Amino acid sequence: MRFEELIIDDKSIRSDKMITKILLEKGFYWLVDSEIESAKIEIKNNTLIWHNGIFFTGDWEYGIFKDGQFFGNFINGIFESGTFKGKWCSGINMQSK
Repeated sequence: MRFEELIIDDKSIRSDKMITKILLEKGFYWLVDSEIESAKIEIKNNTLIWHNGIFFTGDWEYGIFKDGQFFGNFINGIFESGTFKGKWCSGINMQSK
């Protein structure tokens, strides 16, 4: 399953179809187009927060990556923790501080 959970407006959504619909409505096309698995995500103040899961391929355009495995292209945002084996383009890497 691509998505395990989306937290938005203090609600937990677990339907993959509903999560995809919300992501498209909010303009997170880049995440929908990415290859992912078991993603636990949150949208807060129009910012995507990735709590856990595997980001296999795609361009991470902006957001906070808190934990999980990352293999894609990190274009911009904050990488807090997890396994990083992708391509670093820009952003803040908290693991290197």
